Amino acid sequence: MATGNTNNKSAKKHIRFPHELIEEIDASVEREKAENSGANFSAWVLDACGRKLKAEQRKKAKEADK
Repeated sequence: MATGNTNNKSAKKHIRFPHELIEEIDASVEREKAENSGANFSAWVLDACGRKLKAEQRKKAKEADK
């Protein structure tokens, strides 16, 4: 059963963004809405985090191959 900030699929984390970064992300989301009407801030942040993690995994794998 979901309670508070956690459920069986996700957990809430609160983060502060610099105003300038929020403005840039919001502008990017608006551009993305031209192709994907479901685009939103949360989805943008989740996508960016996923890309960062994948890049780290590729870098780690590349270093392990040396």
